[in-house]
Amino acid sequence: MWTSDRTPAAAVPAPTEARELVLFKYDACGFCRRVMAALQQLDLTVAMRDTLREPEARQELLQATGRTQVPCLFVDGQPLLESADIIDWLRAYAENVPRQDRP
Repeated sequence: MWTSDRTPAAAVPAPTEARELVLFKYDACGFCRRVMAALQQLDLTVAMRDTLREPEARQELLQATGRTQVPCLFVDGQPLLESADIIDWLRAYAENVPRQDRP
């Protein structure tokens, strides 16, 4: 499990092996833009769901987390909130998982 000062260790898988990643976001969100900039800088590709353009994505996020807060990175189906935590997790993932092993 992965932990930070802001996110409990409850369910977020460690960034030590290939994971299925889905980012729930919307483009006008400044915190989402920070995460997307980190993805670009780290040369990581993840599936993205826009909660403003896709009402079903917003509903899916609400059902999974009890809130509509973005950005939210789902790691193997487990939600990770807070842009700083997401970026820290993504950095560790980029360091630990070779590009050819990522989905």
